Amino acid sequence: MGSQRVPGWVWTTLIGVHLAAVAWSCTTGAWDFPDSDRYLQAAENLWREGVLYARPWPRELPSGQAVQEFTIRPVGYPLALLVLGGLLKVPFLALLFQNLLSLLNLGLVLRWWARTVRPQRQCWKWAVVLVLLFPAQLIYANAVMSEMLLQTMVVGIFWGGMWAVESPKPKYMAGVAAATVLALLLKPVFYPMALVVAGAGTVLAWRQKEMRLAAIAGIPMLVAGLYLGWNMQRTGYLHFSSIAEINLLHYNAAGVVRQVSGPEAEEAWVAAVLKDANQQVGFAERQLLIRTRALVVISEHPVVYARQHMQGMGAVFFDPGRFDISQFLGVAPPPDGGLLGQIRNGGFFRALTRLPIAMLALLGAVLVANLARMALAVRGFLLLGNRASLLRNGRWIAAGLLFYVALLTGPLGAARFLVPVWPLLLGLALVGLKAPGVPQPQQRAPMGED
Repeated sequence: MGSQRVPGWVWTTLIGVHLAAVAWSCTTGAWDFPDSDRYLQAAENLWREGVLYARPWPRELPSGQAVQEFTIRPVGYPLALLVLGGLLKVPFLALLFQNLLSLLNLGLVLRWWARTVRPQRQCWKWAVVLVLLFPAQLIYANAVMSEMLLQTMVVGIFWGGMWAVESPKPKYMAGVAAATVLALLLKPVFYPMALVVAGAGTVLAWRQKEMRLAAIAGIPMLVAGLYLGWNMQRTGYLHFSSIAEINLLHYNAAGVVRQVSGPEAEEAWVAAVLKDANQQVGFAERQLLIRTRALVVISEHPVVYARQHMQGMGAVFFDPGRFDISQFLGVAPPPDGGLLGQIRNGGFFRALTRLPIAMLALLGAVLVANLARMALAVRGFLLLGNRASLLRNGRWIAAGLLFYVALLTGPLGAARFLVPVWPLLLGLALVGLKAPGVPQPQQRAPMGED
């Protein structure tokens, strides 16, 4: 049986690759991703103008489509960038902090596995392979993006939720509530999680007859409500983030139009909707028109949309991350777009032939690792079914968070969206690699004869 500690060579490997990645990011500018500019601009506007706005602040009050920049990025990550020196020419402190969070999250999972299972050296070798063949972890730890902070909050939600179910105490529910509040202020996808936490807290409060649990669990909903009101005051439209309508138009509904009528029809339809939307008298009317038109398209082709949504959910878990790797390493994308886009347009094999051999080999290795990791995670989930109650409950919370992110991501599915919940998938996969022992029932002492 192995040690209860994570081996030193494992830590050396993980720290080494993180140091190499942060050095590459800082020296090449690889930290600057397509969405980074909006986070940085929002942080700068908060600092200079006292306004959360994701584009250069105009001389006149924004109107029409420009109003969406007030709410396209929640306030959490721009504030973090201000605190961590993200506005410097090279945001070294922010990247260093994100790498430390990455090591913390990975370390928590590996340390739990070591203490629970005591794996042998051979198992540790495979564990390191599973970690390293998910390059999105390293990439987003070294990009000006909110994924790593969100990942830490998700780990907090998981651990707090697991203990809150096992031992329903206000302190555990407070941890879940705090992590959920920070998560929804980092990414809009976790805004509905406030309702999930409130519901779970209410059930626990009813079972335990402890109303403080319900009150604490309701805090994220209160914060979400206040944030909705703030956005209503700034834009005249009750919503959490304008990214919802952007995604609904450009991905959810546009994807349906593309599959039904082709890419040219998709482009024409999106342009027509935007033209009509931008002629509306106010921002609320604009957003409602976009939402209505998009939902009409989806409702007219429910089977097509369902298939598209399921494909996106699958891509969350199996996408090898061509975009992320290419962006981080500075490799030009295929002429006709990324692999996921090529799959949707029927040109997958043509795209493969246009990728560099080294990139193709790396993507193949990552894809194989993704498939193996998912198979191990399913095995791990099943194996935990007859373990201690803490582990049995924990597997459902982990699976629930994984499903939640995949479901809400839908047609946008890609490797990037797995990053926030990836430590949970890794934990299940490690159990599939080597599981904790089955608890033995206590044997009663033999009764004496009369």
